[in-house]
Amino acid sequence: MKKVIPLISATALAGLVLTGCDAAAENDVSDETEQAAEGQIFAVEDPWVKATEESLDESSDHSMTSAFAHLTNVSGKDQTIVGASAGMADIVELHEIIDDGGVNVMQEKEGGFPVAADELYELNPGEDHIMLMELTEDIHPGDVFEITLELENGETQDIEFTAKEFVGAQENYGDVDHHDDDH
Repeated sequence: MKKVIPLISATALAGLVLTGCDAAAENDVSDETEQAAEGQIFAVEDPWVKATEESLDESSDHSMTSAFAHLTNVSGKDQTIVGASAGMADIVELHEIIDDGGVNVMQEKEGGFPVAADELYELNPGEDHIMLMELTEDIHPGDVFEITLELENGETQDIEFTAKEFVGAQENYGDVDHHDDDH
């Protein structure tokens, strides 16, 4: 019986030590996350732009593409993305996909993308996305571009997007005229 007590005590002591280490490790991770997010409005995961398949041709719709990312609002308050800008596109809009009588159609999203505090907002193919039109250059897989998100409160955040090939979510552009004077 005397041999069991030291074994139990040693096991309990080891458990307490490991628990303490685990808590310290969690605090380190938490501090790193806060430091990485300091000064940022959104923590960004998987920011990418769909590479263009053909050379730019003003007579075709191949001078447009889309950008996607997963954005977590780390600002501590609700935010609304109301616009975006990019050096590789003359027109940048926030778009959504809607069901128009059984056909998915892309259109500009009124009111922008609302992102509640501490919530994730996903920009995905076939869903909400950033539309880049009247491209000023070809976009090849591996190219890196900066896109600036514009918020309702006047703040901005620059995000680097990497281009990659993607053939899914072929959106229908419908009768939307993207060359209006108000863009």
